Amino acid sequence: MVNNLELEDYFNVVNALMDGSSNPATLSFEIHWAPGTSHFKVRDDAFGVAGQFVRNTATMAWAVSSAGQSYVSDPENTSASVSGQVGHERNGAFFP
Repeated sequence: MVNNLELEDYFNVVNALMDGSSNPATLSFEIHWAPGTSHFKVRDDAFGVAGQFVRNTATMAWAVSSAGQSYVSDPENTSASVSGQVGHERNGAFFP
């Protein structure tokens, strides 16, 4: 659970990548992960990446405020996911 995380609202991806103008914003969210359904490993020497992951699903509710506007998701018990995964990845200097 995250409550009232302070961040910047850049309005769009291009503006954010250019560190353009922004408004202060706050974000709150709560995510519940279901138990994993399967474990799997990935290793690609050509791309220099390896990892261990767990397939599962999750539900989430969120709220954000920026420039006097507020946006709120439906309650968490109404959300559903098709798939999700959690894991640990190694790449770059950390690739064995």
